[in-house]
Order: sequence, then structure tokens, then C-alpha cells
Amino acid sequence: MVSKLWCQEIGHRWRQVAKQEPPQARVLSEPKCQSYVAIWYLYYRWIIFLVWAAFVICSVFEFGSYKPLMQYEKWPIYLTNWDIALGFTQALIGGILVSKRWRLQKISGFDPCNLKLESTERLYWFLYVVTTNMAIGVTVCYWLTVYNPAIHQVDPLNIMMHVCNTVLMLIDLLVTNIPFRLRNFWWCLSIVMFYVIFSVIYYLAGGLDKYGYHYIYKILDWKKPLRTSLVCIGGFTFVTVLHCITCLLANIRDRIYRKTIEKINKPVQIKMNDKPLPEKPTEVV
Repeated sequence: MVSKLWCQEIGHRWRQVAKQEPPQARVLSEPKCQSYVAIWYLYYRWIIFLVWAAFVICSVFEFGSYKPLMQYEKWPIYLTNWDIALGFTQALIGGILVSKRWRLQKISGFDPCNLKLESTERLYWFLYVVTTNMAIGVTVCYWLTVYNPAIHQVDPLNIMMHVCNTVLMLIDLLVTNIPFRLRNFWWCLSIVMFYVIFSVIYYLAGGLDKYGYHYIYKILDWKKPLRTSLVCIGGFTFVTVLHCITCLLANIRDRIYRKTIEKINKPVQIKMNDKPLPEKPTEVV
């Protein structure tokens, strides 16, 4: 009986989540702390883009690596680089949207509430959520399951690809006003599933990694299909849980900003029951 009621409650909450309306387009182009685009935020968004561009350049040409292998053709096969490419793309679109908003708000009578959630805005929202989840997921999975001191160097490039990406997205998550919703868990999950399919095709085609092994990652060695399938199922579960965690972080962010704004805007209330101090009688000399 208790289990039945519990399942009904979960179903009720999930239906409520599913009925959420799409976000206003304005939230995708303004910071969390302001309802308009200030000059600092315009600079900030393009700085974020330049950082992602630096990530791409360094990863492709292996700048910062102690032992560069110079196998540029292998760059697209790694999930880390998929995350870098997605991060670069979302940062570029974000910079364009904020620049557009910056120009529009200079027009007399401009109302940001009239902005429409078109395909570009929806793509940016999708890429931002996916990049945030993947950045954290790549960092956790790399250091727990992929990193091997015998072949991997803890060099500046490795730190950049598997630490700085997560730090960058977490900082950006606190600054932006982009919503995270539980029902969108399948966004990142679909990218990971697509990567798994790619890894199978790459294996069947005889593809090798940068070190000459017949797999991309050792944990995705399809010579052991049962074990690798279980790893993939665990990965899908991890990505889903990770999305829930990022939604929680976004919710905490929203609560903190909301309470801060309420505290700042709260008018000073004068207690009506406070009695005025009695006037000191004037002494007549």
C-alpha cells in the first residue's frame, strides 16, 4: 500500500514537471543577478568563448602536453573532445545571443519579454545543459576509470581537458540564468548513447586509439561485450543521476539569488508598537 502511494506521488510530481512551460527567451541572454545585459556580462560571455576556443586549439595541437603524439586524426574519437567541441559551440552561440540582446536593448521601447524562443535559443539551451553535464561527467569518469599513470601524464593539457572544463561550467552555471529541468535528462543521455554507438562502429571498423589499442577507452573494449554493455548501462545511469544533481545545483542557485534579492529589496519596517522616547522637559532658569 505504501509503495503504491509512493509511486502515485512520484507519478503526480513527474506530470507536474512535464507540464512546465518553456522558459522565456530572455533568461538565455541575461545574467542571473540582473534583468538586462550589462557591459560586463557582454565581455564575460565572449571571454568564456575565448577560453573554450583555447581549449579546442590546445587539445587539437596538444599544446601543454609533455609527450605530444601528434595524431590529429584521432582527435574526434574521444568523448572529452566531443565535450570540448560542444562547449565551444554553445559558448559561440551564447556570445552571439548576448550581443544581439545588447544591441536590441538600446532601442527605445524594447521589452525583453517579447523575445521569442526560436530554434537558435533552443539549440543554445540544449547545448548548454549537455555541456554542463558532460563536462562534469567527463572529469569524474576520466579520473576514476580512464586515467592510467603508466600512459597518461598529469600535464597542463590533461588538467585543462579534465579539470578546467568542469570548473569553467560550474562557475558559468552560477552566473547565468539558464534553467535546468528534470524532464530534459534525455538530452545528455542521447549524446552519450550516440557516442556508444559510434564506439561500436569504430571498433567494428578496426579503429585504434592514439596508443595503438583496438579500443577508444579500455572500459569500452568491445572484445568483452558483456562487461562493456554493463559499463554502458552504468554510464547511462550515472548521466541521468548527474543531470538530477545539476538541476539541484541550479535550484540552489535560484534560491540563493531569490533570497538575496528579497533581502535587498525588503523595505525597512518600523515597528508600530515601539513607543517614542519621552521628551526631556525644558529647564527654566
